[in-house]
Amino acid sequence: MAVPVRLLSAAWDSGVPGARMGAGPTALLRAGAADRLRARGSRVTEVVLGPSSDWQAELRTAFELQRAVARSAAAAHAGGELPLLLSGDCHLTLGMVAALQARGARVGLLWLDAHGDLNTPDVDPGAYLDGQGLAMVLGRCWRAATGTVPGSAPLPEEQVVLVGARDLDPPELAALDGSALRWLRPEQARDPAAVDDALAALAPRVDVVHLHVDLDVYDPSIAPANGYAAPDGLSAADVLRIARRAAAAAPLGSATLASYDPSFDPAGRLRDTALELLEVVAGLAG
Repeated sequence: MAVPVRLLSAAWDSGVPGARMGAGPTALLRAGAADRLRARGSRVTEVVLGPSSDWQAELRTAFELQRAVARSAAAAHAGGELPLLLSGDCHLTLGMVAALQARGARVGLLWLDAHGDLNTPDVDPGAYLDGQGLAMVLGRCWRAATGTVPGSAPLPEEQVVLVGARDLDPPELAALDGSALRWLRPEQARDPAAVDDALAALAPRVDVVHLHVDLDVYDPSIAPANGYAAPDGLSAADVLRIARRAAAAAPLGSATLASYDPSFDPAGRLRDTALELLEVVAGLAG
C-alpha cells in the first residue's frame, strides 16, 4: 500500500516569497506534484507554509520557516504520513531533520548539492544565508536561532554524506578537510560501488535517513536548476540510483527538493526530472 504523504511547500528564497528559487515549489505544485503522488496510490495532504509574522526579513523569516517546517513534518510523522518538502531555501531541511530528531531517531542525512552549503557568517563575504544550510544542520553556526526549532540538535558529522558537490568556496574546502562527514565528489557519486561503500558506513550509525536534493546537483545539460548551477553534475539516473540505494541501506524518513528556479527551465525538463524523483522517493518509503 502506498504511504500517505504530507506534501509541504515553502515558496521562499532569502526572505522573499515567490521569486527566484522561491518560485520553484509553486511551479512544481502547478505541474501536478500532488496529483502524480495520488496517481500512484498515495493519500496526499498539501500544506503551504509561511512565516509566523507579517514582517519579513531574511534572518527572522528563515528561522520562522524552519520552525514551521519542523512542526508540520512532526505532525506528519505523528499521523503516519511521509513528509516531503518542496522548498526554495536549502536551509529549511534543518526543520525536516529536527522533526526526525524529535522522535528520538538517529538521523542520517544525504545532502545532494552542487555546493557545500558549509559557509558560516564569519567566512562568507556574500552573507548568503542559504550557503550556510548544511553548516546550520551540523551546528557550526546560528545555534541560538536553530535551537528554537522544535527537536533540533547539531547532527553528528559521521551521520552525513555530502553528494555531488563540486563548486565549493575555499573556506568550505577547509571545513571539509577537518570534517568527519563523507564527501562523494561527482565522479564518486556516479560510481555505485563508492555510493554503496558510503552508505554501508552510514547505515549502522542511523535509524532513518533524510534525503535532501538541491536540484542544482543535476548536470545543467538537463536544464540549469538556478543561477548557481555548475557543470559536471549528476544525471537523472544517477540521482534515482542514489535514492534507491539509500532507501535500501536505511529507512527513508523524509525528503526535501530545493532550489529550483523555473525561469532557468523554460522547457520544463528539470521540472519533470524533479517530479519523477518525487514519485520514486514516495515509493521508496512505502
